[in-house]
Amino acid sequence: MKGKLMSARAIQVNPLSDSGFFAEVVGADLRDYGDDAQFDKIKAAHLAHGVIVIRDQTMTPVQQIAFSKRFGPLAIHVLEDQLLAGHPEILLVSNKTKDGKYVGLPDAGRYWHTDQSYEPKPALGSFLFAKEIPADGSGDTLFCDMAAAYEALSNEMKQRLNGLQGMHIYNHSHNAFRLSDAQRDRLPGNQHPIIRTHPETGRKALYLGGKILKYVIAMDEAESAALLDTLYAHCMSDAFVYRHKWTQGDVVFWDNRCSMHFAQPYDDAKYTRHMHRTTVQGDVPV
Repeated sequence: MKGKLMSARAIQVNPLSDSGFFAEVVGADLRDYGDDAQFDKIKAAHLAHGVIVIRDQTMTPVQQIAFSKRFGPLAIHVLEDQLLAGHPEILLVSNKTKDGKYVGLPDAGRYWHTDQSYEPKPALGSFLFAKEIPADGSGDTLFCDMAAAYEALSNEMKQRLNGLQGMHIYNHSHNAFRLSDAQRDRLPGNQHPIIRTHPETGRKALYLGGKILKYVIAMDEAESAALLDTLYAHCMSDAFVYRHKWTQGDVVFWDNRCSMHFAQPYDDAKYTRHMHRTTVQGDVPV
């Protein structure tokens, strides 16, 4: 009966930008992960808007995992020590400590990137559930519409990028720790097209990875760096970027196939920011 009651509840989708990139889904309860009608509306909103926020959620880890799995198999992050005990599908994005050590990633996403682009099958989408946020409202996340950024390129630039591949390698260090040799060995890197076609919408988008995208294949270092600098400067235009200000209970679900994101800093010595992330595995970019 609960699923039927939820299906009868009106679910509204409200775009939060003039372009339609980023939208708010109102009236959903993700604890009811078996509600097919609710799932269909959320999936449609995700595909239409690239990033969605569903507010005032109170999921348990089991419920978050179950709802996330409706979109596909979940990826387990390589950083085992930052996973939620008993629920390895959940990566802790947190500056909380236990026994003098961070329980999660305190500095996750402090640069433009798309999740797990270093994998052969990068992330389809990521769910980030805000359990605790800084009391002063800091720690926003920026999102970039990479499909709109591609469409705004000149025809000459589109032709130049056509067929180019980039090498994505996860080998940088976080402030709190470094990857072990064993973890690095598990992540040799992968090459993906600079322009990828969304497998569900058919829309083309730039596929860049910030620090993870090391270079453009078949270009010398200077040419590769210059091209990537030009593309990043283009993408970071205000026309393509939306700033999300978190409130406790927000669940933000972004499509890694057509967006990038960037977590903004906050005073982590003064405030707590604690979030649960699940990541849906995608397919090979084409």
